[in-house]
Amino acid sequence: MFEDLPKDVKKLVDLLGQPEKGELNYNGKERPLSRLEALRELKRLEAEGIIPPPEKRFGVNVHVHTSESFSIFRSPTEAAWAGYRFGLEVMGINDHYTISGHEEFRKACRILGLKPVFSIEAMAMSLEAKNSGERYNDPKNPGRVYLCGKGVVHDLKPGSLSDHLLRSIRSAFRERCKKMTEKVSILLSGVNPSLSLSFDTVLKLTPHGNVTERHVAQAVVETIRSKFPKKEDQKRILEKIVGSLSYEDFSREDKLQNIIRNKLLKSGGPAYVEEPEEVFPNIEALVKLFRDYGAIPTYPVLGNPITEKEKNLRSLFDELEEYGIYAVEVIPKRNTRERLKEIIEEAEKHGFPVFSGTEHNTKAPEPLLDKFSTDPEFLPIFREGAYLLLGHHFLSEYCGRGYLREDGELTFKDRKAGRAFFSFAGKISWPEEVLNWLREISAENVFKVILGLYSLFADEKPRELIIQRGFKVADDILEGIQAEDEKIFRDDETRRRFKESTAKFVKMIKD
Repeated sequence: MFEDLPKDVKKLVDLLGQPEKGELNYNGKERPLSRLEALRELKRLEAEGIIPPPEKRFGVNVHVHTSESFSIFRSPTEAAWAGYRFGLEVMGINDHYTISGHEEFRKACRILGLKPVFSIEAMAMSLEAKNSGERYNDPKNPGRVYLCGKGVVHDLKPGSLSDHLLRSIRSAFRERCKKMTEKVSILLSGVNPSLSLSFDTVLKLTPHGNVTERHVAQAVVETIRSKFPKKEDQKRILEKIVGSLSYEDFSREDKLQNIIRNKLLKSGGPAYVEEPEEVFPNIEALVKLFRDYGAIPTYPVLGNPITEKEKNLRSLFDELEEYGIYAVEVIPKRNTRERLKEIIEEAEKHGFPVFSGTEHNTKAPEPLLDKFSTDPEFLPIFREGAYLLLGHHFLSEYCGRGYLREDGELTFKDRKAGRAFFSFAGKISWPEEVLNWLREISAENVFKVILGLYSLFADEKPRELIIQRGFKVADDILEGIQAEDEKIFRDDETRRRFKESTAKFVKMIKD
């Protein structure tokens, strides 16, 4: 993830993660360049040959956290740069309870020419499963369900029920972290009177106040380090709080923070505060919230360990459909090959797309693609899912038709056809000139353009379809395309004219 680059270039790379004015973690120091300005400069250096271009890996990752929740990436810009330099085709951020990083990530990806996906993650509760002791994808807590809204199209409507729900959840989580911080401060003072921890200190580890218990653990480490510069003293103080530490644990930032989190902040720890009920809406409410974002409600399959609810995948996926969830996600590195195959095979039976990612919600410097992400057996499925999200973004914006309708039902009743169509739409690259034309014509006509291209080129299985400047379709040709009919072109003459008018403006790239 981290490259050996010239010293001056490394300074620019460091700026990509530096806090800026208006963010809670800004330290008041003037920066020579903003994060996005530094990114443009890095791209310029690459264009001039000072930085070698990244090696393309032809892999996708649509589940990465940033500093807007918790991550090794200190900003959405830094995450985009890491994904670009790693050679990703498509990259998506997926922060907990916020979309605050989406606009910066969008701008960064535009500078880099990286295809972006925008998502959000939150947690629901099934009281029935909790009472019966059944676990979904939280291996430690029965009833708790991690869910994602993949492909966020727009923000929630201010004052809506979903907007109120999300604000209430954030407020309750924040109050919980504040109470844990107060308990931690008492523990620290008991170990050494010079030590204390304020909630403001914890908040300053976040850009916009989306604080988590991981930030509390990070603040503990940083507070001790600020008071005791010698590593021997730091280790001694920490061991009084969490017990014996190996030198590996102490020297690994991610491991150390996880130890503190598990020993102090988790259930049974001296600073633990139980989550209030309001932070866990029911599954129906969270699915509705994601739909109100224009997103695709998605269930991340834990995979390993195999929980009570995930033991029978067919039964689980049938249950997901009852909630209006028609997509799943995997973190491949958490699975065995056999388990991944089981998940993908069951998803195929249900017609579900499968999304994939790496999380990166700790301080561990891990690769953005793991061994299964680029495995020939799995890569086509993960690529289809990533490009489906790109197609969902595009068709939602330009056609008003996402993968799901407003009522939560699938836009295409034929699930296999829907997956193929949206994934195809995501593979099309448009020049700004043509996008301007698409904005001028009706949403219905944009949909007809995509249908026409799909009819002509989908069977060729392109890796990418690049539209050239000058691409346009005459109104009378569009009138001959039937958007609500299995037979896309009204007659062979319409098909011939559409093909003649567009073929020279379409460049197809195949694997």
